[in-house]
Amino acid sequence: MTEAVKKGRRSAGETVAYAVAVILAGAVVAFVVAVVASFVGLPGAVTWVVVLLALAGFAYIAYRGSGDRAPAAVEKTGPPSASAAANMREERGMGDAPLVGIVMGSQSDMTVMEECATVLAGFGVPCEVVVASAHRQPEKVQEWASAAAERGMRVIVAGAGKAAHLAGVVAALTPLPVIAVPIKTSDLGGLDSLLSMVQMPSGVPVACVAINGARNAAILAVQILGTSMPEYRERIVAMKREMAGD
Repeated sequence: MTEAVKKGRRSAGETVAYAVAVILAGAVVAFVVAVVASFVGLPGAVTWVVVLLALAGFAYIAYRGSGDRAPAAVEKTGPPSASAAANMREERGMGDAPLVGIVMGSQSDMTVMEECATVLAGFGVPCEVVVASAHRQPEKVQEWASAAAERGMRVIVAGAGKAAHLAGVVAALTPLPVIAVPIKTSDLGGLDSLLSMVQMPSGVPVACVAINGARNAAILAVQILGTSMPEYRERIVAMKREMAGD
């Protein structure tokens, strides 16, 4: 979720309170206008026209604004807090077991992949982060990926750069959907990572986001979770509403 200011929908109570407040403000303004008009000696008819126009203007503002919530930070309408999400999982008998696994080929990839973990945390999705190279630590990758589904994970996000075979190797070892994040490199700007990830053989697919697209990878992971977990689907719907209101 972004930290930009968003607008949502008002409840019925908020709508009534907003309309009453605006109309009262209009009445005060109309009274002040009437007093000033009387003081400067405007004709009575002109005074009433000005007063009625002021009231009509504020009534119009109340009507147009009744459907919009006053600006509020995303955190107030965005994904559930970590405690709320934990309660959801406890009700489902899931505890705090990670639902998304984040794996990267090098510690240096953390500067990109930490955004994935941050976005998942914002949605209240528990995740596990591990550093394991498909080339330097193949046994570690095999052990981790092979056991991911049994440990309760639903989605894996794999980030790597250069000869970025990590996502493909993980996809070959697990039945879980794998989302690949190609990391930008100093040599070819990440094109090498991208091509290594998208050119998968038939039968072993990976979903691939943009170069350094860890944020989108997290959102896609939440969307996948949402196909079977309504609470996460609802948060995605809320996020899309907020984006539409920008």
